[in-house]
Amino acid sequence: MGESDGRQPGGALFSGQETGEEGQVTANGQGTSEASSSSKAKMRPAPPHGSFRYYQLKLWTLLDEPGSSVLAQVWSTFMMMIILLSIGSFTIASAPEDRHFVDVWVNATTDEVIEGSKVSPQPPNSYRSFGHRPVQSPLDENRTPFGEIETFCIMVFTVEYILRLFTSPAGPGVLKYLINLANIVDFISIIPWYIERSLPGGSPQVLSVLRLIRLTRITRIFKMSKSFQGIIMLLTTLRKSATALLMLFAFMGVFSLLFATLIYTFEMGEYDEIRKQYVRPDGSRSPYESIPTSMWWTIVTMTTVGYGDQFPVTELGKLVAVFTMFSGLIVLSLPITIIGANFDSEYREFKKAKQEEVERKRRARRAQEEAAEAARRAAEQLSPDGPKKRMSGLGSLLLPTAPSTPKKEGASAQPPTPGSVAAKKEEAEKKDPIKIIQTIIHESNYQLLAEIDELLERHENKLRAQVKDVLRRHAAGIDERPTPLDPKIIVPKGT
Repeated sequence: MGESDGRQPGGALFSGQETGEEGQVTANGQGTSEASSSSKAKMRPAPPHGSFRYYQLKLWTLLDEPGSSVLAQVWSTFMMMIILLSIGSFTIASAPEDRHFVDVWVNATTDEVIEGSKVSPQPPNSYRSFGHRPVQSPLDENRTPFGEIETFCIMVFTVEYILRLFTSPAGPGVLKYLINLANIVDFISIIPWYIERSLPGGSPQVLSVLRLIRLTRITRIFKMSKSFQGIIMLLTTLRKSATALLMLFAFMGVFSLLFATLIYTFEMGEYDEIRKQYVRPDGSRSPYESIPTSMWWTIVTMTTVGYGDQFPVTELGKLVAVFTMFSGLIVLSLPITIIGANFDSEYREFKKAKQEEVERKRRARRAQEEAAEAARRAAEQLSPDGPKKRMSGLGSLLLPTAPSTPKKEGASAQPPTPGSVAAKKEEAEKKDPIKIIQTIIHESNYQLLAEIDELLERHENKLRAQVKDVLRRHAAGIDERPTPLDPKIIVPKGT
């Protein structure tokens, strides 16, 4: 999954937009989705630095491209924290503020339940009741601090939506932004809060619908999780496994209907005129009142969940249950194997693409280095004294010279006085085997450089003579006067 970035004048980084030729920018209509519609992007001229469109594009990139800059990553992280805060807030707010048990204790003398008694404190001469019941306070989702948290989150969501709408002309365009599914979900998750505030006395039915619509903010976590490759792989796997899923649902539907009909037939029981219900041989009411209601037991049994709320009591009913369980194992295992194989294939492709991306960047970096080195060598070859410069550079690498000590002005080089410290040091250096070896290596290197320089000169002169001979033989009437291709005069080294 490739990453794209582009740089605008002034050093601004616009990630999520592919840079084309100089002065052109590919604007992505959907933002940073790695496998999104980059092929549908339109080539737009880069806005001038400092213009309104430039800052509009820069702000759009900041809001829509988490990988474009450090500030964009900070903003994306901040929005993710706000989304998680909003989800956690309305989740915890759904719990009642006060919940406790009453009628907990029974009077030991009268054996009557002490109405309103709580867990603590225990009344004297009492024991715990078996029929205590839970009570709770009315639910208020806007109580402190959840109401304030919800208001803060909605304000942040509103500001983000308006900013993205304002900068959308620099991205996909206003119309495409408004009809985009993720942006529609954003709008739907915001507007119910304003409707609730504008209709404080609304009916409970209206408020229930609004609370249901507010749940759409949960889907924002999928929109903000563009970098979560696990979710992307899961969705891709489900899309590739559509045939296996359809086969799974088809098998479940057929077998559910088959076994629901069988269990309904064997477990329906006899109708009791007094109780006005179907009664099974053990005297219990039959839970299998119809084939549709029996399908609930079939699905729960085939998926090996087994809630235990419904179960057969007759021998034939238990036999049907056994076949239902084994059929469920077979029906579920085959399509799930295909889905698992698709997920494994998708994961391998993801790892391969990631490795190829790393390798591509490494090759690109190496190619740039090689191109720079080739350009430098070409520049040296085009210069008249290129070979000599190369040899002098090689000589400087092979023959490190000791740093020279600056002499005082007007001072002349005086030989060391015999018996002095300098003379003794010079004599010791002459007898030192390391110094002798270094001197031999230096002299050998000098001789090698001289021979290489002479061979290069001869080779160059030979090439010049061959080229000139070819030109003379194949170009009639060529001027016989000396040309720059004439062989140079080789001056022996040391003369």
